[in-house]
Amino acid sequence: MRKKLSMKAWLQFITCALGAFGIMYILFCRASFYDAFIEAMSVTNTQFGVLYAVYGWIAVVGYLIGGFIADKVSPRWLMFVSFLGTAICNFVLGLWPSYQVCLVLYAVMGITTTVTFWDTMLKCNRIFGRSIGDENRAFSWLQTVRGLGEMIISTFIVFLFTKFVDMVAGLRFVIWFYAGFLLLFAVISLFVFDDEVEEDEKEASSGETILSTESTLKQTIRLLKNPDLLLCVAIAFGGYNIGSCIGSYLGDMAGVFGASVATIAYIGTMNAWLKPLGAFCGSFLVKKKGPTFCLEACTWIYMVILAVFIFLPKEGKYLPIFIALLAVEIILTGLFRSQKFIQIREAGIPMQDTGNAFGIISTIIYSADAFMPTFIGIWLDRMGEEGAYTRLYYILLASGVLTLAASIIFRRRNKTRIQQLLMEDNEAAAGAE
Repeated sequence: MRKKLSMKAWLQFITCALGAFGIMYILFCRASFYDAFIEAMSVTNTQFGVLYAVYGWIAVVGYLIGGFIADKVSPRWLMFVSFLGTAICNFVLGLWPSYQVCLVLYAVMGITTTVTFWDTMLKCNRIFGRSIGDENRAFSWLQTVRGLGEMIISTFIVFLFTKFVDMVAGLRFVIWFYAGFLLLFAVISLFVFDDEVEEDEKEASSGETILSTESTLKQTIRLLKNPDLLLCVAIAFGGYNIGSCIGSYLGDMAGVFGASVATIAYIGTMNAWLKPLGAFCGSFLVKKKGPTFCLEACTWIYMVILAVFIFLPKEGKYLPIFIALLAVEIILTGLFRSQKFIQIREAGIPMQDTGNAFGIISTIIYSADAFMPTFIGIWLDRMGEEGAYTRLYYILLASGVLTLAASIIFRRRNKTRIQQLLMEDNEAAAGAE
């Protein structure tokens, strides 16, 4: 039977969910403010892509190091440093410093959002999942609450942005708002997380070891030799790349069909409105089929949508069709992202290896955020929007093939464990009722 959780545990969950939205927003809000960023920073599409490449490659290493830290260090100061450091970077970015300073800011945010934050946040949420007796649903809840926060807050902020006559001034308002938002969570994290991880363990783990006493090197080598973890990486990589690229550029993609600047800004908010719906639906579907099945099903539909995007005529009258398909894709992205980490449970990864496992997965799948923006920026400068995005759709189709192949192999390898976990979850749910 599930035990009653303390208010502190729920506040930790809310901090993880809303904090995960806020800390990443300015880094990945290109869908709504792409043209505004280009004008405010006085950069080319390629230079803007390079900023994300700098962030991305530092993040690639940061996710891995963050996994080591998450298995060794308590979350309080890690979360505090993450929120405070990113808030300061956002504030300075809003001053429109030189391109060289922007490179430094994106590099620093590569550290504060990964090394000290991401894997720690995910591990805290898995511990929360053990507390409620349902790890799969905890990750659906995380993505749902994160998405709802983004939906409400970002939509209101985009509305205020459209009221500025000068879009550069409007973008500064957006950036500084999120700087203040993160500063608030920096303070909150000092009160809701403990100095010692062990205090949380005794309350949430039901006796399972949370911290690893094994050498980090040995632990990492052992995990990298696990074929099921490597399949988890491949599954998550392909589907994440699809959702990330379309989600980051969907507003600009709509511009190919003749959408106005204001329309593009609102189309960018579709991420915020529809991803929570997908994550919420995922909390029910995963109870029936498990996370890996959900990821595979999402990818099959992704592939169909991408094929339509390729052949859909780039004319204004087809914009409603594009937006409708985009809506479906974003809902699927919410579902996919809510389950792309917790499939390690079906791979049999124990809690004490969680941080390192999440770090390995994050390092590889988020490497797409390091190289894809640069390529897309180059394609946009050289080929124009229509040619660049058509090429991108073909690349994303290849990503989908990777996910499908890996998920089919994974589910066959782990068929017995997946069925057993589904039975255990159903029995736990019946007991809670």
